[in-house]
Amino acid sequence: MLQRTLKEKILLAITSITGLAVFPLLIASINDGKLAHIIVDFLAVSVMVGTFLGVWYTRNVELYSKVVTIFIFIITMIALYIKGISIIYWLYPAIIFSFYLMTPLLALLLSLTLVIISCSLTYNQFDSFTFTRVVITLIITLICAFVFSKYIEKENKKFMENESFNLLRNKILELIACSAKQSDVLYAIVDAVENENPDTMCSILLLDKTEKKLTLGAAPSLPDFYNQAMEGLEIAQGAGSCGTSAYTGKRVTVIDIATHPYWVQWSALAKKANLSSCWSEPIIDNSGKVIGTFAIYFKKVTSPTKKDFRLIEQFVSLSRIAIEREKADQLIWHQANFDHLTQLPNRSLVNEYIGNILKKAKRENTQFTIAMLDIDNFKDVNDSLGHSAGDALLVETAKRIKDTLRESDIIARIGGDEFIIILTNTNGVQNIEILGKRISTALAKPYLFEEKEIYCTASIGVAIYPNDADNINQLMKNADQAMYGAKAKGRNTIQYFTENMRTDFLKRMQLIQDLRIAVKEQQFFLVYQPIVNLQNNNTYKAEALIRWQHPEKGLVSPLDFIPIAEETGLIIEISEWVFQQVLQDLKLWRGAYCENLQISINTSPVQYKNHGKQILNWVEQLKQHNIPTHALTIEITESLLMETHVQVDNIIADIRQQGVMVAIDDFGTGYCSFSYLKNFSIDYIKIDQSFVKGMSSDNNDMALCEAIIVMADKLNIEVIAEGIETAQQRQLLATAGCTFGQGYLLAKPLLKKDFEQFLINCHNEKSEFEK
Repeated sequence: MLQRTLKEKILLAITSITGLAVFPLLIASINDGKLAHIIVDFLAVSVMVGTFLGVWYTRNVELYSKVVTIFIFIITMIALYIKGISIIYWLYPAIIFSFYLMTPLLALLLSLTLVIISCSLTYNQFDSFTFTRVVITLIITLICAFVFSKYIEKENKKFMENESFNLLRNKILELIACSAKQSDVLYAIVDAVENENPDTMCSILLLDKTEKKLTLGAAPSLPDFYNQAMEGLEIAQGAGSCGTSAYTGKRVTVIDIATHPYWVQWSALAKKANLSSCWSEPIIDNSGKVIGTFAIYFKKVTSPTKKDFRLIEQFVSLSRIAIEREKADQLIWHQANFDHLTQLPNRSLVNEYIGNILKKAKRENTQFTIAMLDIDNFKDVNDSLGHSAGDALLVETAKRIKDTLRESDIIARIGGDEFIIILTNTNGVQNIEILGKRISTALAKPYLFEEKEIYCTASIGVAIYPNDADNINQLMKNADQAMYGAKAKGRNTIQYFTENMRTDFLKRMQLIQDLRIAVKEQQFFLVYQPIVNLQNNNTYKAEALIRWQHPEKGLVSPLDFIPIAEETGLIIEISEWVFQQVLQDLKLWRGAYCENLQISINTSPVQYKNHGKQILNWVEQLKQHNIPTHALTIEITESLLMETHVQVDNIIADIRQQGVMVAIDDFGTGYCSFSYLKNFSIDYIKIDQSFVKGMSSDNNDMALCEAIIVMADKLNIEVIAEGIETAQQRQLLATAGCTFGQGYLLAKPLLKKDFEQFLINCHNEKSEFEK
């Protein structure tokens, strides 16, 4: 029963209830012995049982509905003939049953026939007043039953249409939900409309990338020559039904194509395709933008009805969902696989590309190259000009690299300022060199941002398949290591992967891991190297130098771990540890041994990136511990003067204003920064030991040192000479006017306890001298 239709269930219920209701009457008729009654009741029970069984087994509702209705009418007329007006009331349910079981018109004809015959058989049994009342009520019953059944028929038809549309819509929505191809969904929509209206042919046109023309989405029933002619239809007023609809964003109804002005240019084409009418509806997305058109064509001149428009609107809505879903899928895929800034493939997509290239190279026994490219000093651009300039630089760099590559080559941005380039069919180093030079030349041209010229270079690391590796991950690792090798060689160069790089890379990774542990476990200690006044031998200055005591490897040179600490950002934590140690020692030693003691701390350019927040915090801590701020000297590198000097100058000026001393370390190496000294507030210049080491009375090193000392004196800057190892060096520097010296001749770097003893000795000597 659960699987049967509602009409089956009702007919089975009617026949079973009627049969059960008449069966007692049959028994009563048999007991009374009235043959005519027995025959009528027996026939009634038999037909009800037979209909019930017929519907149950054959499920032919239409046939048995007619059989039951006709039989009920016949039985009713026979019963009236035999029993008279005593059963006239059976006419009313018989009439009502007929309108349910048959079509309204057929039920009306049969019921009217039943009423006429029944009235003819019984009119002489009524008085005139009663007969009139019976006839009137029967006619009213007929009319009401007919009107109601017509209404029900109309509602059922509407329900069936809605049910049919719902089934089609659900099927189409299921295709959309399953991420079926847009073309498959659009074809399903067109097919559904054409099945609902066999006299129609439909088309869905979509906006192309230019948004100025329409391209074919789906039109399976229209002739190929017609579809080809409509491909690339211009969006404009009067450009057919679809072109006009897309242009205006409104429905366009053309009842007669042959005479309509919009179709003048295509009327012959439409006639050849046997098209007479066209109704076009724009497909509009959620933002109100036209994204396509939905058109219905007819072979005969046809005017649309409200039902037609309602149908079009429903299927246009489905088309919109399908198109927007496709766009959303494309957008999601694009966002997942392309860099949002440069619009280049990202790491995810490039891995897929490399995988395909690798398979092809293995199959065809060919070579390809992976090049990792990193922009040199990119962070400086961000810090000096802002991230907007950095973004513009990345976009322009991506464009320049792309313009230098061949069509078969691929470039992707894999993060930050790092790009990966896949060069296909690079049989030989010469091809790689040519492409590398093209890239370097393109990047060497100045970048113009906010009327400022910026020059950038790039470090490129190269790994070749199959020479350097035969899988994606190892190739990319090797190219990355080669790129770091290019940076280590001074940047702006191309470096090929070598096996030594792998070893160096592993050592570097291990050192980074060890350094993180060292920071956590504080495996560092400080040594202090005295700075002596060359004019009077007084010592009230010293430089704090960090040392790393590795539990297994022993002492690790600062030259090895400081650059890595700067790259990884660990320098911030290390510098903070150094300052806290110096803070404690300063407070103790100034109070006990040397009240004017000054300690120098080396700082990293990294510490000036965040507006010098860490160093400014040190100044506050000095004040909180009642230590004069001039007791601390901050040492900076020459390179810091060259980088973003406006921001750095403000930080240094702020520090000096609060009393902290500032020294330039290793002065004279790497950069010619003399012109920058007039713009910066500096207290000390430390002449690099490379000048002091080879010094003699008549060589260039001595001349340079004298020039630096004279220049510093003119600028009211004191000079500290580093690396003094001989008495001659000391004498020459003192004679030239150098105020301070630092080096093994004067004092080696001392452990904390030894430096404390050094201060005690100096204090005692001073006391003896004063006595």
